[in-house]
Parts: sequence; structure tokens; C-alpha cells
Amino acid sequence: MAEMIATRRGDFLIEQRGPTDAPAIVLVAGLGDDHDSWAGPAAVLARSHRVITFDNRGIGRSPIPPGPYSTAEMAEDVHGLVSELGLGRVNAAGSSMGGAICQEWVLAYPDDVDRLVLSNTWAERDRWLTGLLEHWIELAGRGSGRDLLFQLALFCFSADHLTDHPQTIDEFLDAPLPSLDGFRAAARACQRHEALDRLASLRTPTLIIGGEHDILTRPTLSQRLAQTIPAAELRWLPTGHMTFWEQPDAWTTAVREFLAARP
Repeated sequence: MAEMIATRRGDFLIEQRGPTDAPAIVLVAGLGDDHDSWAGPAAVLARSHRVITFDNRGIGRSPIPPGPYSTAEMAEDVHGLVSELGLGRVNAAGSSMGGAICQEWVLAYPDDVDRLVLSNTWAERDRWLTGLLEHWIELAGRGSGRDLLFQLALFCFSADHLTDHPQTIDEFLDAPLPSLDGFRAAARACQRHEALDRLASLRTPTLIIGGEHDILTRPTLSQRLAQTIPAAELRWLPTGHMTFWEQPDAWTTAVREFLAARP
């Protein structure tokens, strides 16, 4: 059941699943996604882990302060949440913007995170991604929420998935609109995210999951992450950007195997 938690960073909506005495994993959502986006993977991971999902600042029932935001600032939100819950050392997984937030989190607080999963994310400024985000920021600024959701669906899923599951676009369009001000502020944080050089010092065991057909955070960005983080392994899935949505079984299997592995 979802609940509001008061932290030093504000009141955040969270949901916890799984045994409270199991190893914890915090799932950090991407741009425009609230905690419900993790419902499928969270249910599977909760068989063996205490799973924490939450609404990032700027979306859902969490604070929507004036922007712009930064991924480092949003990482402070996660650290504050984990501290308030008294979780100690946790595992972490982030998708897209959530992966960027996780990078800043583990760089600032390496003792917070035992093992890290970075899914369909990036760590350096990319002209293609920056330009696309700018277009989405303009759509949100014009109040074109439905057009924004339509474009998110087109860019976040592979052509094969949309062909085989045409209802996906309708599901996106029927979803509650995110706060457009919050979306713009978070998108600006995505545009400015830059952590690649700093990640060369990261010693946290890291699994990088890339989508072979991801046209938003292209495969080369996952490759660069894998080449930079010393303790990283890279796994590909035949998906677009929303890997955990298109291939939920394969994604959760990869994550569970990684979390169970020990040197």
C-alpha cells in the first residue's frame, strides 16, 4: 500500500512490497513515470526482496517544487528517503532518468548501495537526447500533454513491441497526465546530467542493462557506461527504451541473478 513519508527533503509517496527483513532494493523511476511504473518488476522482486518504489520530485504525490532540478538534487531525495526508512545499505536499480539519479546517489553516498543496476540510461551529454528532451519541454510548456504522452510512447517502445501490443499507446494516452511543470523541471535535469568521468572511480558492483533497439538512450551510451565503470557488466535485451516493460521476465531474471551473485 502506498503511503506518504516525511523526510528532511519533503514528503514523498512510497510503496513497499515484500518481507521487511529481506534485503532491500530501491527502484528509481524515469522521466514522467511515477512509482506505479515499477508495479510488474516490483511484484516479482518482492518474492525475495523488500522493494521500495516512490514518486520522484515533480511527479505524482511527491513535492513539485519550482524547477529547474538536477539529478544530484534528486539523488539527495533518495538518500533522505532511505535514511528516514532506516534501511541501511540497500541495492538500487534505476531506469533512464532513474539511472542517472542512481549514479549521483552512489557517487555521493557509496556506503548506501551494495549493488547497482543501471537500465537504459546515460552518463554524458548527448546531442540527440538533449534535442529530443528540448522538444518535449516545449510540448509541456504549451500544455500539450496528450501530444507529449504520444511521443513518449513512440520513443520509449520498440517498433516490434508497439506492433505486437498496439494497446500500449492507448494505455499511455489514458494514463493520468504528469505535472507538466514537474516534467519540464525534471527534463532539464536530464539535459544537464554529466557523470561519466566521475564514474571511473566507482567501485560498486554494477549491472548495466541496455535495449538493443533503444532509440532514446542509444546502445552506444550503455556501452560507454560499461567501459567506464570498473566493476560493471553489460547485458543486452531485444527491446526499446522501456526494457523492464517490454521484457519484464528477462529484466527481472537478470536483476535477480545479479543481486544473488557474490564475488
